[in-house]
Amino acid sequence: MRPAIPLVLITAWACTSSKLYFLRTELPILEEDPNLAVAPGPWKHPDVPIVISDAAIVPDDLILPALKALMALPGATDACDPNSKRPRRDAVEYCVTLYKTPHDWRVSWPVRGLVDEQGACFPAYGGVDDEDFGRDMPIFGFAHNHPCGTPVSSRDLKVFPAMRLEQGGWVVVTYGATPSGRLIRDSRGELVPAWGWLATGHQDSPRFYKWNQTGRMYRWSEEPRGWDAVSTCQPGTPPGPLSPRGGPPECVPALQW
Repeated sequence: MRPAIPLVLITAWACTSSKLYFLRTELPILEEDPNLAVAPGPWKHPDVPIVISDAAIVPDDLILPALKALMALPGATDACDPNSKRPRRDAVEYCVTLYKTPHDWRVSWPVRGLVDEQGACFPAYGGVDDEDFGRDMPIFGFAHNHPCGTPVSSRDLKVFPAMRLEQGGWVVVTYGATPSGRLIRDSRGELVPAWGWLATGHQDSPRFYKWNQTGRMYRWSEEPRGWDAVSTCQPGTPPGPLSPRGGPPECVPALQW
């Protein structure tokens, strides 16, 4: 397997553009379904590279810079009311899509969702529209931030790529997939798992997590560099009249977020 080679493409446009993110209302949608928004890509950020690698899973050389860049966006972190400990009105969640082109790994532009909106940051289930390769790129998961330093939610654990079924309709799958319905396999012919990622904590002390379809939870460690397995989490009680957002995840062993 070739080592990952990050390519930071610094163009005059990227350096001078004031664009930081896209609003969900700016995105095209598929089949007139607002859930099937299509995010533009790749993210033109000087610190977020395009990574050349034949790895079957998203390279750390891509996801870590993307998570750090998410936390630097307006309202993405330390946006809590000091008294209530709740997110302020300017607190924002951003979502990005991790995908692969025929030549490299990329991340989409961030899509902004205000925390007090229903569903907060909602992934672009319709995939990406890459400026070089167009649409229907394989999607391998989504990353987002929590602006108040909160832990992974039960809903977070269920967000994975979506694809269209041959008989019509769409389904969320826990593997890498194209929106048109092709599941991604590695060189051994095995399905490639999709992942979720979270950037939380504080600007000066961020915490990065990732999880797969089994709920296995990992936390990034700088020393030594790598993902440490910390728990296995499953969604908690579903939303109801007394708990509109549902219960927190049930993790074994319990996590100290």
